[in-house]
Formats: sequence, C-alpha cells, structure tokens
Amino acid sequence: MKLSTNYKALTRAVGVVAATVVVVSGVTFAALQSQQDTLTGNTIQTATANLQLSTDGISYSNSHPGFDFNELVPGGQAVPVSGYPVYLKNAGGTALALKFAVSSLPSNPNNVDLNKVNVLLTTIGSGGAPQSFSLQSLMSASASGGLPITSGNLASGATQQYKLQVSMSSDAVTGSSASLGNIDFSFGGLAQSN
Repeated sequence: MKLSTNYKALTRAVGVVAATVVVVSGVTFAALQSQQDTLTGNTIQTATANLQLSTDGISYSNSHPGFDFNELVPGGQAVPVSGYPVYLKNAGGTALALKFAVSSLPSNPNNVDLNKVNVLLTTIGSGGAPQSFSLQSLMSASASGGLPITSGNLASGATQQYKLQVSMSSDAVTGSSASLGNIDFSFGGLAQSN
C-alpha cells in the first residue's frame, strides 16, 4: 500500500513539473516572438507561350488548312520537290522548344504501313538536312506534345520558315494506289527559361 502511495505522489510530482515546463516555455516563446510584417497584394503570373503558324509568312493564326501531297511514288522522291512552306512565329513572351506531331487518326483505307511514311521538315536557312519523322512516330508522340524539332529554340518574337515534304518506302503499300486522309500536323512549343 505504501508503495502505491509513493507511486501516486511521484506521478503527481512529474505531472506538476511537466505542466510547469509547458506553461513557462509557452510564456517564454510568446515573450520572444516579434510582430508580423507583411508584404501585401503579391501576384504570380507565368510568361505567355503563344506559337502561331502561317503558310504564306503573312497571315498567322493557330490553325490553317493543310496541303495535298499528290503524285507520291513509293520509293521515289519526296513530294512536293520544292516543299510546302510553313512558318512558325513565337508571339509569346518566352523562348519555345518546338515540337511536331500528328494530332488526328488518319483515314487509311488501303492499310498503308504508317511506319514507312515519312514526313520531312527542313529548316530554311540552316543549310542542314531535313529532319525525318515517320507518320506513326508523330501519331504516337501526340500525347506527349510531339517530337522535338532540332532547329533549336524559337526566341520570343522570332519567326522560322520550314519546308514540309512527304515520302514513302517502296514496301509501305501493296496494290495499284493508296491514300491517307484527315492528317492534322500540329506544332507546339514548350516554354524555356531564358
């Protein structure tokens, strides 16, 4: 019984000491805390990413009618020989890393092998070789924004001209003719820090 009484007294003493420490440290914290100084009315705003395209270098928008790539001979030269003009303009406030994709599922009534249909994109003024993309890879990359265009970043306010062509491997199709339709080429830009 005496042991139980001593235990209760010890527990009570520990409780009193703990409560005293909590009260004293709370008072000490409150006594050492300064007033709050405030920066009011702050805003956070991103840079503007705005890529526009044109087929004539004059009229820019987010959408233009596409092209007809006719008289393509499988295994032959890319068409059209001179290429169709495409201009990309960065109308936003930050540099853009350019990407290229196909954002639609083409009609393919003749079962053309889309891995063997190539879209060639040549940067005008670079003197480099065309960048070649299979139609299938452009479709697959659409969900991630597209495949990188290797001409580099497009600075804010800058314009870059490209030529667009299409070629097809000789074994991409069987039969006397084939066609693909409803192909939407899409260009995008991923904002880059300056």
